[in-house]
Amino acid sequence: MQQRKILLRAAQVLKAAMLAYRETVYDVDLTKIEYRDGVLYLHQSQRSVSSQSKRGPFPNHLTDNIDHKEAALVKSQSTAATALLGPLTRKLLGGKKPFYPYLPKRAVTNKKLGVPLKIETIVVNIGRPWVPTRLVPGPDIHGGPHTVLKIERVESNETWIIDTTGCQYGFRDVLVPFGKYIHDNECRILSGPRIYDACETQDLDYLSTLYVFNKTKAQRQDMLLERLTRHHFAVFVYMSVYDDFLMGFGADYKRKFDHFVNGLKTHMVDSIRKAGNDFEDSEDD
Repeated sequence: MQQRKILLRAAQVLKAAMLAYRETVYDVDLTKIEYRDGVLYLHQSQRSVSSQSKRGPFPNHLTDNIDHKEAALVKSQSTAATALLGPLTRKLLGGKKPFYPYLPKRAVTNKKLGVPLKIETIVVNIGRPWVPTRLVPGPDIHGGPHTVLKIERVESNETWIIDTTGCQYGFRDVLVPFGKYIHDNECRILSGPRIYDACETQDLDYLSTLYVFNKTKAQRQDMLLERLTRHHFAVFVYMSVYDDFLMGFGADYKRKFDHFVNGLKTHMVDSIRKAGNDFEDSEDD
């Protein structure tokens, strides 16, 4: 199979996994989705830092537009996606693998048919969003940092961008040549590139050191629940993604892809309950 096709499939799986995660573990209290004057407005009931977030299925009744739904799912999630999808990216494409002591012993990384790639992250400013997405009320920082993967095919000297959360800017393509992505979206590189070695809780590990995100019990509970839920996501990845996952043709691969996405959704629905039980147990300790 052509290496570009493998790379495209990997990018599509990463985006689908992020959307499936957010669709089942959604933490924004949306009340209305409104497209007006070229901008997608996400109206929310804003909560205080002393109240826990609502976690559960995405409110599908608010829109029947798939593009609007996907934008709402990943709004302000690029950093979280970079962390969450780290283990899955390495299972699909290879790369440096952190140690996960909580995983079952049979959930090991197998030797796989990979693509010779250099995988890094960069943080950019999107100067030209096609369809901006705004939270109402905020916080909503226009032109804020956006994290993407920079993929270099070493043997061919090709460089690509994988943007799993670009739909919040109206971007349809998840895999774009590096130069085209930077030019068409009028990007300014804010930091990077840096080696991509994130575990699924890397951003939470950092946020947990900042007082502003930990000053109330509700904030600490939210972070703990998110951490537990992401661990369940990582376990599913290790148990479900195997060496030749990206191989296959036509309908056979489509069935494999759909089975993965549907299985992930089912697993994450169960994980919400399991994470809640684990959280209650930890509160009793």
